[in-house]
Amino acid sequence: MATFGKFDNTVVPSDLGKKFQPETHVQFLIYGKPQTGTVTKQLKNSAVVELDHTPENEQLITQSNGVMIINYKKMQML
Repeated sequence: MATFGKFDNTVVPSDLGKKFQPETHVQFLIYGKPQTGTVTKQLKNSAVVELDHTPENEQLITQSNGVMIINYKKMQML
């Protein structure tokens, strides 16, 4: 199989993101309503967060497949 260059997929989170390691439980606002979830992957300035299921956020979970990308500035650790 041919390789057309090396792709380095290593993502180094920003200084603010270093405290939001994977498996960290966080809180944030979506559409003005507080939501909670767990960080599953870190990106440079944001993280992929798996939403916690609650009766109030069923529609949001359906629309987003249960995950959202949230900026580190918008998150708080629980």
